[in-house]
Amino acid sequence: MEYAGKSLTAKRFRLTSKPKEGYTMHSSNGIHAWVQRYSIRRTAFHLCLPAVFALIACTPDGSSTGSEAGQSVSALVADSTPPKPLAQLQKEYVDLRFGMFLHFGILTYTGSWAQPNLPINQFNPTNLNPGQWADAAVAAKMKFGVLTARHHDGFALWPSKASSFNVGNIPWRNGQGDVVREYVDAFRARGLGAGLYYSIWDATQGIGNSNTITAAQMQYVKTQLTELMTNYGPIPVLVLDGWAWKMGHQRVAYEQIRELVKSLQPNCLISDQSGVLDQWDADLTVFEEPKGVWAPSGNKLAAHQQQKINWSGGNDWFWSPTIGNYMTVTQIVNEHLKVLESRYTTFVLNTPPNRLGLLDAAIVTRLAEVGAAWTPNAARAPLPTQPRLIEHPYTPVSAYATSGTAYNAIDGVNDIGKRTLWKTSGSFPQSVTADLGVAHNDVGMLTVLPPYGSASPTTTGNITRWTILVSTNGSYFWQVATGTWPADGKSHTAVFGPTWARWVRFQVNAANTSYGQLTDITIGANR
Repeated sequence: MEYAGKSLTAKRFRLTSKPKEGYTMHSSNGIHAWVQRYSIRRTAFHLCLPAVFALIACTPDGSSTGSEAGQSVSALVADSTPPKPLAQLQKEYVDLRFGMFLHFGILTYTGSWAQPNLPINQFNPTNLNPGQWADAAVAAKMKFGVLTARHHDGFALWPSKASSFNVGNIPWRNGQGDVVREYVDAFRARGLGAGLYYSIWDATQGIGNSNTITAAQMQYVKTQLTELMTNYGPIPVLVLDGWAWKMGHQRVAYEQIRELVKSLQPNCLISDQSGVLDQWDADLTVFEEPKGVWAPSGNKLAAHQQQKINWSGGNDWFWSPTIGNYMTVTQIVNEHLKVLESRYTTFVLNTPPNRLGLLDAAIVTRLAEVGAAWTPNAARAPLPTQPRLIEHPYTPVSAYATSGTAYNAIDGVNDIGKRTLWKTSGSFPQSVTADLGVAHNDVGMLTVLPPYGSASPTTTGNITRWTILVSTNGSYFWQVATGTWPADGKSHTAVFGPTWARWVRFQVNAANTSYGQLTDITIGANR
């Protein structure tokens, strides 16, 4: 839900509660001059980044200068298609209706969910054939795939230079194998989109195993995402996991991950397995059916719902010899595809390859039966206008509040059973103030995610009346927006400005109970 906050004539307000110790105060004029230079450099960097990758990767005649010899310039520059508006990308995605989830990796052979340091030499798909996967997807009338390039255990299905824990360092194909390459080539050859799944959490590297994310760990994630986004052509959707529910969008900054992906692949939709039933810090809403989450009746948000083809067996989402009890054609077509179609939710069905690198014959047969029984409903109305999302977020470096635990408002930790709430106490007004670290000249959006108790949001403590104030020096705040929201358990976005700001204060003036509470606040640019 979007609410355009009422913009007001700038009025100065003196800070009523002091910032935490350690804040450095600057004069307003001084910080404005500094930030103007910073913003120009930052913008220029992001505009030039794709071109820089192309220049680094290729010689004047177009040949590769690195280890990716033989790849074309277009592959290294990622997606040369002109950027599309987010609303168009969302519409195109829900119009795909049906896709194939492919959980494949070391867990296909050994180990358990998120187990670190597994014996990756056991990965040995002697008959690997992503063409067979793609043929089965075409037969089912699927339009794209999503391959687990790297799951929580840390084993990468491409020869990543970030570490040695990947297919480039095992006996299989003498270390020359690349599952991601074969997958994207096979799917595109058959007219299918080639999406990827990537886990921010890496149990082997220790990323997410503690509350601390080091600079080296952050660079590791960025290096791998850069490899995937530059070496394998256009990626229509990137499904991220092990993030919001593990270390959160603050410790591994949502701003940095989103800006990186979008700078390399502006037409790539970003999804996060956050368990949030709103489009929060992502381009798509995710409904993870094995967790008991279904797209609700009347859903109008661009979304996808994920489910396993097997009701029993398997190694979590991966194949194992115990896999079986497959969904029937009726369950897939009548109880999923036809239902989800009317809810603007693309169905992504997990069909895990086996240890040979093939889909089991029973799965291939079932998918062909589904394709024969189902035809997309061409009469479905177009995707309704979507709520405006924060496409250029700013990650706070700290926060303070008049009551409650301020960090809970900016930690970005969200999933079923892993909620951290900012909850006010005492009489209204109460506020939480986020420090963005530096001032920006285009701050103008603030999204409030409602309180979640378990799998669904609650209307208890919903904030109904609010004010937003900003500051460039931490001492003087002025009001930029104020308004009201219904107590409906949905996320709401205030749009204002854009304006210069380093500190952004969200003030709760009223709630539907004696206290207000929220799961998270996201702040971003109004561009």
